[in-house]
Amino acid sequence: MSDNSPNGRVATRYAFGPPYVTVARLKRGALALLALVVLLALSGWWLLHASLAKLDGSVALPGLSAPVKIERDALGTVTIDAANADDMARALGYVHAQERYFEMDLMRRTSAGELAELFGPIALKFDEQHRVHRMRARIDAHLDAFTGAQHEQLQAYTEGVNAGLAALKARPWPYLLLRQRPKPWTLADSALVGYAMYFDLQDSQDQDEYALWKLKPHLPDALFKLLAHDGSSWDAPLMGDALGDAMLPTADEVDLRKLPAPSRSEARAYEEKLAPGSNDWAVDGTLTKDGRAIVADDMHLGLRAPDIWFRARLRYADARAQGGKVDVAGFSLPGLPAIIVGSNTHVAWGFTDSYIDTADWKALPKDAPLREHHEKILIAGKPAEDFVVRESDWARCCTMPTTAARSRCAGPATCPAR
Repeated sequence: MSDNSPNGRVATRYAFGPPYVTVARLKRGALALLALVVLLALSGWWLLHASLAKLDGSVALPGLSAPVKIERDALGTVTIDAANADDMARALGYVHAQERYFEMDLMRRTSAGELAELFGPIALKFDEQHRVHRMRARIDAHLDAFTGAQHEQLQAYTEGVNAGLAALKARPWPYLLLRQRPKPWTLADSALVGYAMYFDLQDSQDQDEYALWKLKPHLPDALFKLLAHDGSSWDAPLMGDALGDAMLPTADEVDLRKLPAPSRSEARAYEEKLAPGSNDWAVDGTLTKDGRAIVADDMHLGLRAPDIWFRARLRYADARAQGGKVDVAGFSLPGLPAIIVGSNTHVAWGFTDSYIDTADWKALPKDAPLREHHEKILIAGKPAEDFVVRESDWARCCTMPTTAARSRCAGPATCPAR
């Protein structure tokens, strides 16, 4: 902007916009941003560090009848020395919660069909598949049968778990990411952890029999019998006789050249996926140099981090044990106060999974009486879903996916045909 000055000279004035950002202001802004980043990093570090297990020092654990010693070796394997089985279980529950509570939570929620409460709608379909079994309701109804003579020990374990969780200075970090808070452990949750292995290791949807049912109309009888045959002459059943080998069809019975087959492009869609398998083997002491037997166990469960198992050694007084003391080491399953696979200094044991037939398909008449159970599925960020489970006198029911003429049930029955 310009105008004439009194002396006849032209005076120039400038109208500026917002003030210039000075170097000093830039520096102050950068320092403030850096301080904020450092503060957030320190807060994150503190939250992660605060959620870690306490490894040193003394802890007051209510309910113990005597002091318990917990030690860890260089690999993190826990050794618990306790006065009795209940104290051992209480201390093991404390340790499991401090190091593996989120994984324990996932196990119980997987079994009960309650993952959507943590993860939201993305887990709803998965929950519905498992909720049809009504595992939590069934366990609550028959909890005494599950606990049996071990009720006190399981109760001590449950109290130890909740004490270990409460002793953490911050909730385990996955809950921070999910903006959720862990729920307390209950005695029924230990049963759910055990039954979670059913979903991991068994055909809970009876897909094998369903696939055979679909195949049967399209295959020669001799070929279907080959595919459907169970067992072999290698079997060594504990009860009954081995089922023997399947009979190979003759060329007259099955001519593969005459059977319908998918094109090459279609066949690629049906390429066999890797299936989990397990194996065990043992060597008798007469075949080893020092006369001691060898047992090896490979359970072939899916890899995960952290691992599903938790290594531990448990030592406690027990008048029934040789020498009056139990000394057992091996793999525990967080959620249960027991060693699943290991050694007690006298006997070593392992196990592998064998599929069992716990489900069948059955078409029921349309007028078959059904009972309805309303299961409430909680969903993070959404209203709860009222999930209806229908049951016949056989078991729980759901619709067979590819036909309106039959029905199926994920258990020993199906629901009425439609």
